[in-house]
Amino acid sequence: MSVYDVTVRRILRRSHQLDHGHYAVGIEIQPYRLAGVVVDSGGTVTARSRRHLTIMEPTEVAERVAELAGRLVADSLGCDFPRTRVCLGVQVGGPVDPDTGVVRRLRNGPDDHGEDKPPPYEWVEFPLGAALTAMTGCITSVENDAHAFAAYEQILGVGRESPTFAVVLIRDGVGAGLVVRGERLRVLMEFGHLQVWQRGRVCDCGMRGCIESQVGNRALTAVVKERTGRELDGLEAALALADSDEAQALEAAAAFRKAGTSMARGIATLLTTFGPSHVVIHAAQGLITGGPGRRAANTFLRAVGQFPTHTFPISRDCRIVTKPLDAFRGAHGAALIALQNCFGVRLPNAQPNI
Repeated sequence: MSVYDVTVRRILRRSHQLDHGHYAVGIEIQPYRLAGVVVDSGGTVTARSRRHLTIMEPTEVAERVAELAGRLVADSLGCDFPRTRVCLGVQVGGPVDPDTGVVRRLRNGPDDHGEDKPPPYEWVEFPLGAALTAMTGCITSVENDAHAFAAYEQILGVGRESPTFAVVLIRDGVGAGLVVRGERLRVLMEFGHLQVWQRGRVCDCGMRGCIESQVGNRALTAVVKERTGRELDGLEAALALADSDEAQALEAAAAFRKAGTSMARGIATLLTTFGPSHVVIHAAQGLITGGPGRRAANTFLRAVGQFPTHTFPISRDCRIVTKPLDAFRGAHGAALIALQNCFGVRLPNAQPNI
């Protein structure tokens, strides 16, 4: 087939999609920033954009999400494109009720606010889905961020080779999503708050010894600070200290070792309960990219790799896959969920890039 024929077929396919297809806008809400994509009925991203936020008050954030969604639709599909053929998928890093579109709770940690830091915010039982439907005129799906990453992996990642797998998302906290026998579990699973230490640190949630007391950008920074007495401005500074030749580097690396062991114990629980063949860890590149001079990542990954010692014997055949965080992967997953939930679209052969 000639280049001309390929080009003509693409134009005709695009024309048919515009005339008959369904589209989804996916928006990822993170603290003080948004990322958005437009996805066609084949699951392929056709446009993307990001936006910074100045405040995190829920109604204000909903308005900014609606504005970003409107701009993405206008730029990629046209101002007059019928909203009846566009749905909206939104994901947030907290517990949600996907049936009602209500964000049960979303807040920043107690260590995040103070002098020269963002003010505290907390959403409680906020009807984000209903608010966005009213603002945009589009059917709206609301999901947890780890579940959105699981949807992405199901269509575009390990789900292509395995019907049962888990996704672990490490950002400020830790979340997990599961696909079992080709079905994404919609039940809220507070993976980060599984207790893995009897006498551990007190987590921001008030529990002692849960995974999030040791793992996550916020917890790792705090633990390294506690062990070394150093003032640290975030995970990158904690990684740099552990990777350095300073006297406190090994003490800092010990925090990453315990974080890895916490993850191994949590993964063991997933394996014993659900038996996934793969566990995909999405995290900051500095945490999961090992090699020469990467003491923190090497220490963390070695400890994670010890999960079989914590697992029921018949559930030890599992592959750990690591992937650096991507700016748009969560938004893409939210859009894929919306296409399936709102329009019943089946997505066996989606492509990940524009």
